[in-house]
Formats: sequence, C-alpha cells, structure tokens
Amino acid sequence: MTLYLVGTPIGNLGDMTPRAVAVLKAVPVLAVEKWTDTIKLLKYFEIGQKTTLNYDDKNSRRVTPKILEILKEQDVALVTSAGMPGVSDPGAYLVEKAREAGHDIIPIPGPSALSTAISATGFSGNFLFVEFLPRTRGKIIKIFKQASELEVNLVFFESTYRLEKTLIILKEFYPEAKIFIGKEMTKKFEQYKIMTAEESLTLLSVDKSFVKGEFTIVVEF
Repeated sequence: MTLYLVGTPIGNLGDMTPRAVAVLKAVPVLAVEKWTDTIKLLKYFEIGQKTTLNYDDKNSRRVTPKILEILKEQDVALVTSAGMPGVSDPGAYLVEKAREAGHDIIPIPGPSALSTAISATGFSGNFLFVEFLPRTRGKIIKIFKQASELEVNLVFFESTYRLEKTLIILKEFYPEAKIFIGKEMTKKFEQYKIMTAEESLTLLSVDKSFVKGEFTIVVEF
C-alpha cells in the first residue's frame, strides 16, 4: 500500500492544492501531527470522518510500527500542522521505515515556508537551510561562519523567544549582512522586511508586537 505525504498550507487555507484535497478525501487513514489543526482543514474542505493516529516528534518511534501494520492493508496519509511532512516537521523516520517495508512513498507537494521565503528575498545565489538554529551561542556562530565562508545565503526558522538573541549575534559578527524576516507568512498579519541586524533590533525596540509570531529568516552575508 501507499504512504502519502500531504503538504498543507502554512497559513492561508486557500493555498491547499486540489490534489491534496483529493488525496485526503480518498485515503482512509490519516497520521496527523496535531488533531486540532487537521480538523480545521478537514472541515474547511468538507472532508468526511477519517481514522486518525497522532504522529509527532515525541511519539514517532512508538507509533511508526502501528502505521506500518495499517499500511499492510490500507493507504495512509501523513499530515503535519503546516507545510511538507519531513521538512522541519515529523515524517522522516516513518518514510524510512515504510520504504524499508516495501511500501510506496508518494509526496503530494504543497506550501513550504522555505520556498515561500526564498522567493520573496530577491537574493541571488545558493541557499543553505538549517531548520532551527542550535541553542548555544557558540554553535550558532559556527553555522553563521560556515555559511559566510561558503558564500551562501542561510535560511532558518526562528521562534518568538529566540529572535532577538539571534539578531544580536548577527549584529556583532555580520553588521552589514542583509536579513530577510518573513513573519506569519501567508497569514492575516504577514510581514516581509529586509534590514540589517541593527535595524531589525531597532524595530523590535520600537514595535514590541513585531516579535510575536512565527519567523523564517534568510541572511545574505
């Protein structure tokens, strides 16, 4: 049987592809990262009741054998809360084990924060994607240095709680770098800005609300 990897909107539900809707209507079993997010999607597109299993980073190794058992008789669609499964979202382990078990793996392309951000930067050249930065200052600096030496643009996701810390490090070591900040992309309060780290920190000090949200950052060193 087949494991479908279904891309879902990163914010605006209107970005869902017709093919993704069709697959979710046809497949009997869904493995979902967060049920509260998926139920909104199913209701919006009038997709009927499904057999569901919770599948996230914390339980992936425990739940994967259950999904493999289901795949012996039924197709399964993996749906994360936003974007493509396996791209900074749960999915890689399940894909690996399902392929080893001989099942077909079919990705259903959909919205991606990575490609959405890159398209809006206007930056040329190659890109290095690192998902979320490490938590320690030394490791963050090391990644920035590697990207700078490779002369590639660095793409990563950042949280409300770590944005300011990251910008402070960039200001210290790469004050002239251009920084693209995509906030709440495709959502109601989306914003896209290109500034230096110092300009970004000034914005945060003036507009305290700007730091609230989900961010995709692209740095041109």
